[in-house]
Amino acid sequence: MRGKVLIVDDYADWRGLLSGLLEREGHLVHVVATKKEALVYIAENKDLDLAVLDIRLVDVDENNEDGIQLLAEIRRHLPFTRVIMITGYGTMETQRKAFKQYQAFDFFSKAQFDSGEFKDAFQEGIEQAVRDRQFWKDKEIARGQQYQTWQREKC
Repeated sequence: MRGKVLIVDDYADWRGLLSGLLEREGHLVHVVATKKEALVYIAENKDLDLAVLDIRLVDVDENNEDGIQLLAEIRRHLPFTRVIMITGYGTMETQRKAFKQYQAFDFFSKAQFDSGEFKDAFQEGIEQAVRDRQFWKDKEIARGQQYQTWQREKC
């Protein structure tokens, strides 16, 4: 299944590696380097299936968690989008925060990006996002039809 994917990482080499891997699988991939660029893209693309976010988007600040903040924004505005967090510096505390507070779909170290497990998680995330979005659309259509039926019967 082909998905619409956003990759957010401050290192051009990582963006290139990840986008090349995912494009070869047939996915539509957009890459950005900053949280600001990502927010612009998210505002314009409500049908995003999956985002791959680096936790630290500015390497000069050890406490930087722009990726976690971006995860929170995605959760708030794109409920069907799945998010995979990646990092070269991840701690268990950061991983727990991503899962518990912001419902990240998965979490990987950058050393794992080319693993079968990463590819499987990626595909599963896209499939879930597409399935959940379609379920919601079908539910809204059914609600609309029920309302129309109710209106006809009422008259």
